[in-house]
Amino acid sequence: MATPVYSPLSAFTVKDQKPTGSPMNPLNWASWFNYQKKQLNLPNPGKFERLHTEAKDAFVTNYLFDGAQANIVKELSGNFHVQHQFSLGSQVMPAMYNFMAGYMTERTMAQGTMDNDLNLNAVVRHAWSAKSATKMVAQITSMPGQSMLQLDQDYTGSDFSFNIKAMNPNPLEGTGLFMASYLQSVTQKLALGSEFVLQRPTADMEETAMSFVGKYTGSDFVATATVQGANALSATYYQRINEKVEFGAEINLMQQGGRREAVTTVGGKFDFRQATFRGQIDTTGRVSAVLEEKMAPGFSFLISGDLDHMKGQSKFGVGIMLSA
Repeated sequence: MATPVYSPLSAFTVKDQKPTGSPMNPLNWASWFNYQKKQLNLPNPGKFERLHTEAKDAFVTNYLFDGAQANIVKELSGNFHVQHQFSLGSQVMPAMYNFMAGYMTERTMAQGTMDNDLNLNAVVRHAWSAKSATKMVAQITSMPGQSMLQLDQDYTGSDFSFNIKAMNPNPLEGTGLFMASYLQSVTQKLALGSEFVLQRPTADMEETAMSFVGKYTGSDFVATATVQGANALSATYYQRINEKVEFGAEINLMQQGGRREAVTTVGGKFDFRQATFRGQIDTTGRVSAVLEEKMAPGFSFLISGDLDHMKGQSKFGVGIMLSA
């Protein structure tokens, strides 16, 4: 007998019942519309903020570092773990120590990080149901103007995702940064959405922006596009060659004051038996790569390199990762 796959949301159930009211009654149109839409069996398109995740995971941007780095992770229990991170010799950051503690259950995730300057970063996420989740992100620092509070509310339907976000909200003055996004599957492969941004740095100053997105998911590829006004366009393409080889490409177009700028990035991820290699190159002449070699169970050796030909700058890093 096959063992059922575990899911953190297995404690929740989703109801899908046929409406009992007459479809001719306008008061029942909403429930009948939702019911008929569910019969199309459209997939959930994923979160709006993770629209470009597949392509960017093949890049090295989130994995680059310079200098020397050591990460030590200790699992204290099935729900609780701690991490120590040491870094020194970086060209852009001073020598630093970070301590991180994390706690996770089926519905709740909490994580906090503190460095040697006593700067604190914390993330707390709680799933109220299979569809609704709330997240809070806080940053507390001694540097003026750098502390931050962000509140997120996610609602995930069977074929859509909705998110509202507030950064540094001040209800008394009506200031802060507010965002609302919606992503809807319209076919089995195509999803369309939009994001609205309202920025109020002061009570008498207000800026708004709106972007429109599209996502097409094939059997082994994902293509996305984001249009913000008439001045900015971003598109990504992800291709899965096989279980061990993935490629991603991204293009960003921007027009400001009659000047047009375009940057294209191409990257790849290669998984070997005991190593993972990521490399990328862009049209500005920047070449980057990160190699993670698994020397033994729970022990990895990392090498990071970044060369900017246009600026004549280069960065190099080595690191280790130990899990116990």
